[in-house]
Amino acid sequence: MAEGRINKKEIIQAEYKRLMLLAAERVILRRGFRSATMDEIAREANFSKATLYKYFDNKGQILLEIILQYIDEIKERLKEIQQSALSPDEKLKQMILSVLDIQTRKENISRLFVQDKSLRDFIHRIFTPASKEDNREFQQTLKIFKTKRDEIYQSGSKVLTEGMNRGMFVAADPEKLLRYVWALIEGLIHTRYWQEEKISPEQETEQIFEFLMKGIAGKTLRKGAT
Repeated sequence: MAEGRINKKEIIQAEYKRLMLLAAERVILRRGFRSATMDEIAREANFSKATLYKYFDNKGQILLEIILQYIDEIKERLKEIQQSALSPDEKLKQMILSVLDIQTRKENISRLFVQDKSLRDFIHRIFTPASKEDNREFQQTLKIFKTKRDEIYQSGSKVLTEGMNRGMFVAADPEKLLRYVWALIEGLIHTRYWQEEKISPEQETEQIFEFLMKGIAGKTLRKGAT
């Protein structure tokens, strides 16, 4: 019976936290990171400020939690794809689609990272090399972030290595190739903000995948050709 009560309490707390983070996203989008306040976030979430402070010490901590949830969703989805029975090329395609799809659903908060200088400054302070004076809690969050990021890269590297072993991808350093693929996806995500006419993640995935598999060199191009 006691275990049932604990589980119910954890479920309620998780739901409260989810509602607070959603409210924080709306407030930050509406007001900007610098102008957003804990009072306004609490009102938006329909909680008292005291209740909000039971879960988060400040809005910086809330923002870090939003980022970690975003990264965690990508990590879990890519790991699931990497461990599936799909062929390496289809795994790569599904990974690209998953990142674009998640980003599309989180496009408003992603756009804010591009447009809000105060938010970018905050992120820069958090994710720069640690010093003795840095907040220990933020450094722990940074460690978690790096661990999740490494796991994302590991899933991608394993898929590329698998494809190389089966002759589907060119033989190269998988980590280096992954950096190029990731840079291509991130670059596309940023350019999407300024496009008047947008296409679906599925359509963009097809275009990216075709580009990756075929490249941009003409068929008649030979080594040393001018």
